[in-house]
Amino acid sequence: MADIVTAIVEILKADAAVAALCGVRVFGNELPDTETPSMPRSCIVVQPSGGVSFQAGGYVDADTQRFDLIAYGASPYLADRLRNAGRDALVAVRREVSSGVLVHWVQSAGGFLTARDRDGQWPFAFQSFQTLFATQEVI
Repeated sequence: MADIVTAIVEILKADAAVAALCGVRVFGNELPDTETPSMPRSCIVVQPSGGVSFQAGGYVDADTQRFDLIAYGASPYLADRLRNAGRDALVAVRREVSSGVLVHWVQSAGGFLTARDRDGQWPFAFQSFQTLFATQEVI
C-alpha cells in the first residue's frame, strides 16, 4: 500500500524553498520528542486529517487523502512564511513519484491560519490540503 504521508514529507524535503527555511525538519504525523527542546524553530509536520475517500468501487487504483500542513517557526511571521513555501511546493505537484507513490496532484483544501501551540505556546501556521494518489506502490 502506498504511504502518502511519507510521499508528501519527501516532496517537501526536496523543495529548495522549504529546505532553505527549515532544512530537513519535515516530519510525518507528529513532531518527534527529540525536537521539543529546540522549539520553537522552523519545521513542518504533515498529519492525515480524514476526509472523503475517492475509492470508486475498486475500478481505479487511486484514492484521495486530506492532510494538514503545520509549519512551526520562531515567530508567527516565520511560521507562515514556511507554510507558504510548503503550499507552493505542494500545489505544483503534477504526476510526481515520491517514495514509491505516484502523486497525481495536491490542492489546497481551505484557507490558512496562524496561532500558538496550546502546550508550548510555539507559533505555527496551518493549512489543509487534498491529494489524489495511486494506491499501488511504484517499484
